[in-house]
Amino acid sequence: MRPSTGNHRAATRRVLLLLAASLPAAAAMADSWVSDATGSAGDLFGAAVSELDDVNSDGRSEFLVGAPGALTDDGEVFLWYGGTGMPVTPHLAWTGASNEYFGWALARIGDVNDDGADDFAVGAPLADNTGLDAGRVYVFYGENLVGGTAATRAAVIINGENAGDRFGWSISAAGDMDGDGRDDFIVGAPRNDSAGLDAGAAYIVYGASSGPSASLAAATKLTGEIAGDNFGWSVCDAGNFLTGNEDCVAVGAPLNNTHGGMAAGAVYVYRGGLGNVNPDAMADLVAGIGSSSRASAQYGYCVRNAGRWDGDSWDDLAIGAPFCDEQATDAGRVEIIFGGASPATSGDRSVDGENAGDNLGWSLARARDWAGTSAEDLLIGAPGSNTGGADAGRAYVYRGGQADVGTAAAIDALPNLPVMAGTGPGDLYGQAVSSLGDVDGDGQMDIAVAGPAGNSYPSNATGGFVHLRHSGSAPVGAELRTWQARWLADDEVGQVALSFALTASNGDFARIDLTRLVYDAQGQRLARDLLWSAPAVVGTPAVGELGVSDGSYRFTDPGPALPPQGGAIAYEVAALTSDGRTSALGEREGPTGTAPTFGLAFGAMANPFSARVAFSFRARNGDPVQVSVFDVRGRLVRHLHDGVGSGTWVPAVWDGRDTSGRLVADGVYLLTAHSREGLRSRRLTLVR
Repeated sequence: MRPSTGNHRAATRRVLLLLAASLPAAAAMADSWVSDATGSAGDLFGAAVSELDDVNSDGRSEFLVGAPGALTDDGEVFLWYGGTGMPVTPHLAWTGASNEYFGWALARIGDVNDDGADDFAVGAPLADNTGLDAGRVYVFYGENLVGGTAATRAAVIINGENAGDRFGWSISAAGDMDGDGRDDFIVGAPRNDSAGLDAGAAYIVYGASSGPSASLAAATKLTGEIAGDNFGWSVCDAGNFLTGNEDCVAVGAPLNNTHGGMAAGAVYVYRGGLGNVNPDAMADLVAGIGSSSRASAQYGYCVRNAGRWDGDSWDDLAIGAPFCDEQATDAGRVEIIFGGASPATSGDRSVDGENAGDNLGWSLARARDWAGTSAEDLLIGAPGSNTGGADAGRAYVYRGGQADVGTAAAIDALPNLPVMAGTGPGDLYGQAVSSLGDVDGDGQMDIAVAGPAGNSYPSNATGGFVHLRHSGSAPVGAELRTWQARWLADDEVGQVALSFALTASNGDFARIDLTRLVYDAQGQRLARDLLWSAPAVVGTPAVGELGVSDGSYRFTDPGPALPPQGGAIAYEVAALTSDGRTSALGEREGPTGTAPTFGLAFGAMANPFSARVAFSFRARNGDPVQVSVFDVRGRLVRHLHDGVGSGTWVPAVWDGRDTSGRLVADGVYLLTAHSREGLRSRRLTLVR
């Protein structure tokens, strides 16, 4: 895989789904997926993922997912509150403007309005405001995110300076770069032309008690060295990387030509100020790749704060060069530069991709102590890996303090386990990675790996998914993954067809309870009927029987399906897992739309039949309805009903006799029901 560093536009939409499983990796885990349940190819659900501090004070971190290709490139962003199990839909969602790629970049940015809550920013780099593809950044305040009632509009909107800048291509927290006690953030605009065509720029935007300014005139602007650098392609906070009390930022320029050859790339580090003094725009450190294969490596394609990876008192930098050829063509490379008073200008530690085309280092994230070794770990994406199929992708954890290694084969691999079985090729798993903080509240750090081109469940469209890898050993509870209820056509068996999927950490259910609820037009519950309370039957179920196949449960509700006028039907699902945990998965919506009012239904009919066959028919109240039996030549055998419908099901029987009461010969007959709504029929075979 060698994606272009040029224009990135795609196509169309999402919702969500959740799974749970036990997977082998560096630590015991219970894993989950969120996915593009109704998505379309090109949604890029998971193109960006970000943690967010606990804004609703429940002890769990929140997380964000971007889908910039959704809604024909308008883009969408989704937020879930942390928890031991995720809901079927996100808690909050935002939609971008026309073709702006809203959600291409996401970042928690600290508390930029000084109100005590964590804030986040969303990049829309293709927004047409000051000109075509000038770009835009939306800032959302954490205090507006509590309770699921956030304002639909961002608190601050910052537009790019010029057409073509792609401001918002990258975003990161920046610490406190001016030393005024408030958090700041940094935004990349890699196609800005201030220092030459596509030299690129990055802007340090300062926090304030009233919030950051919407004008870039108030920001500190950093620029690339020469034309074509694409400076600002990636940005990050660098903590105290240069020692001292000042915070630092780092900016990647992956197409820079002055540090090892054409598109070798470079990374620039800037020291912040103290005492409410803005930093200058001069780089304090410039780093280039340490590989002997420098040209076209694109060092700085991704740059991230690696925390104190080597265990000393200074933050370190992780730098990705996904097109480095050191191990093999485009295998990729990651280098870690240790913070200090005089940091090296290339990696103190490095790891190369395993195979050609892996693109190791495409994405990076500070994983904190994910492996449980009391060291800060580094999460690395390699979306071009072919191990699970062409461009299936994979991710790795480079444990904190680990010795220099040759290739990623020597570090912890997180192979792609696609959300849809057998659909791994083309997932680009690892194109985005992120820390999740402690999303499940178990006191241990969690991580996320995205496959934005992966198949979604149940749509099977390549809308994308995000894999949440929980570090704790406690399993995720049983979850309702998908749900569908629909009216059956009345010439089919039963009344309401239900289809749903459940998941548990051990994948085993001792019992499933399914209950039907009936409500009147005022929302008062009229009936609550337990339909099933037992393990599911494997294979195709009979009417009124819960069956499971291919991971999905199916049930045909044979009871009265028509609620009162204006009323509704709903269902409840509860699951008892084999380890004794009960999960009440809540009330689910029944079938929507107009219920069918005319037809034939046959319950558990024996066909061929030998003596009599029972069935039901229904027509609208007051409509004439005639039910008859004909032979294969179309001759009338017997009228069974000739009257008007009542709107309810009417039981009836044919005993194999004609109008005169004589037994008819063995053979094939046609049972018909005719009303103003049409004709329903069913072939019957009589064998005595």
